Amino acid sequence: MSLANTLSPRTLTRRSFCAGAAALAAAAAALPLSGCSGLSATGGLTHLVIKVPRTGHDVVFDESISQVETVVQAMADDFAATYERPVEVEVIVFEQNQYDNAIVGSFDTDKAPDVLYGDYFNISTYIHTGRVVPLDDIVTPAIRDDIFDQLWEMSAIDGRTYMMPYLARQNVLAYNLEMFRNAGLDAFIAEGKITAWSLEEWTRILDALAESLPEGSFPMMMYAGSSQGDTHIMTLLRSAGSSFFDSDGHFSLSAPEGVAALRWIQDGVGRGWFPPHAENLEIEDCSSLFREGQLAIYMVNNASLGRYGDTIGLVNFPGPDADGCCTTFASGFEVFDNGDADKLEVARDFISFVYGSERWLDYAAGTLPASKQVAERYGDAILAYELFRENGDNVVDFTGNNPDTRAVRDIFYTGIHDLLMGNMTPEECAAFLDERCNAAIDEGIAESRLHE
Repeated sequence: MSLANTLSPRTLTRRSFCAGAAALAAAAAALPLSGCSGLSATGGLTHLVIKVPRTGHDVVFDESISQVETVVQAMADDFAATYERPVEVEVIVFEQNQYDNAIVGSFDTDKAPDVLYGDYFNISTYIHTGRVVPLDDIVTPAIRDDIFDQLWEMSAIDGRTYMMPYLARQNVLAYNLEMFRNAGLDAFIAEGKITAWSLEEWTRILDALAESLPEGSFPMMMYAGSSQGDTHIMTLLRSAGSSFFDSDGHFSLSAPEGVAALRWIQDGVGRGWFPPHAENLEIEDCSSLFREGQLAIYMVNNASLGRYGDTIGLVNFPGPDADGCCTTFASGFEVFDNGDADKLEVARDFISFVYGSERWLDYAAGTLPASKQVAERYGDAILAYELFRENGDNVVDFTGNNPDTRAVRDIFYTGIHDLLMGNMTPEECAAFLDERCNAAIDEGIAESRLHE
């Protein structure tokens, strides 16, 4: 049975329910009637708030799923129906650009999140608030062994696990095959694989596209109108061999390799590599251009690959070695302590419930599952699974394992904005990013340790 047959349309907004009214009928029927009364042996009912951003999601064995919040709602229903104590779970869905309003803006209200599902580069920032609790003590040896090591590394700050990996998306670049052929770039096309080009080859390719593309079409994505999508621009700054971060997780773009990458981007403005006034564009503007065939190179991930069919080839970002680089965006859960010990206990039990359930782990099978067992069961059915898994050795860390990634991103795009406008030299931009972003990193670290 698909989840669409077990959930009402209201599950796509917000919903609270008592255990006896849970959507999964078989489990609900087994509950005693006292569960529906909302009274436990101690006379209490725990109200749990789970928040999730509206996010597209596919599942290889359930075509009814198009949004991740549908899966989270079903998890919540099942948990409430089977939990040993009366509990009602309210799942609140918010828009992707409303993270801070939905999370920090709701602290100390009855809508404060007890559990948050989301992308790590967004949810890691809340660790510095002191409300996100480590989860190492509920990570059993079986859970630890089942999740891919690379995702555990992304989930830890100062050696402690604050986020539970559920799935991941690997980001590479896509190139329009027709545009490449029309520009005489057939030699760089490598269908059926994720290829890589040297920085010299990237420059030749972008120059050829700039010379051959018709008016209104452009070689490559670029944007700095907001922090949306800026992590991809960060990845481009490794193009001349920069490691981006030093060993302590601080920006190190003032090194020659970082300055060279910034100069490569700034030079691209004058050489016609990017859409005009890219400093004012956002990632969605470039996405629209790519979909309309007006942009030759744009970011894709394994979850979005299917929408383009056989019209594109795949290439890694230019990087520190001949294989280029890519990024992995992990998604999963974190738990908040809002001052209620009972709610905190139930929230942690919810996480244990999900990661102890083969059924709910399986619903990550549509992208790159965090669970090795799910990958083994469904890898053959997931589009280009082996292609992206084999490219995993080229993944670079774009967060530096810093506890306030969003504060860094709020600064980063402003530096790139001025670089594209010519208001800063590459050297000035590197110094600006190092100074301002590292100050935000240090502030996040200090706040996190203050709450320890």
